[in-house]
Amino acid sequence: MKSLYSLLIFLLAVVVSVAFFLPWLNVESKPLGSVSKILTGKSQGTLDNINAFRIPILANGAEARFMISVIKIFSPEMRNAPTKSFFVWILPLLAVLIFGASYFFPRSRLISLTIGIAGITVFTTGLYKISITDLDRLMLTVYIGHGLWLTLYAYLTMGLIGWVRFTQLSIRAKRRKIEELRSKKWPWKIKTVSP
Repeated sequence: MKSLYSLLIFLLAVVVSVAFFLPWLNVESKPLGSVSKILTGKSQGTLDNINAFRIPILANGAEARFMISVIKIFSPEMRNAPTKSFFVWILPLLAVLIFGASYFFPRSRLISLTIGIAGITVFTTGLYKISITDLDRLMLTVYIGHGLWLTLYAYLTMGLIGWVRFTQLSIRAKRRKIEELRSKKWPWKIKTVSP
């Protein structure tokens, strides 16, 4: 690794990739008899652990009715949920892209700032969506799994590391400019006045 910065981003990208296959949602259908079977496609009381990899597969497969009812808990107004469910696969790809950028451009302030903004944006968007969602609905109760929390906190950490790196690089650039100005020979002398 080129630096500690790249190593930390690499480890966080690995965490995001592993968490992608851990349970993101634990879904329990409430005991409402045959009504829950008709509306969700699942019998009462069953518990499903859904990881991010399976979300689009379930939304476009035999259990589409069940998965779409889970998606509608988070976004009731969403249209074309089966197609849009594939966007969840962008998260591990984004983590790998962030690592690549940090590895190949470790001294770029713009890249560090972009990593900071991207990581914090993913975290705050996910946390906001969870906080405003009523996870206890009439038919289904959704519990947030540890895979989703790991993903969100890994992105938050990436964002904070990117922000710290941006700050470090900015301070170094400012110091270099000051040293440059001091090392130049001035055509005039600066008079100092003593009190």
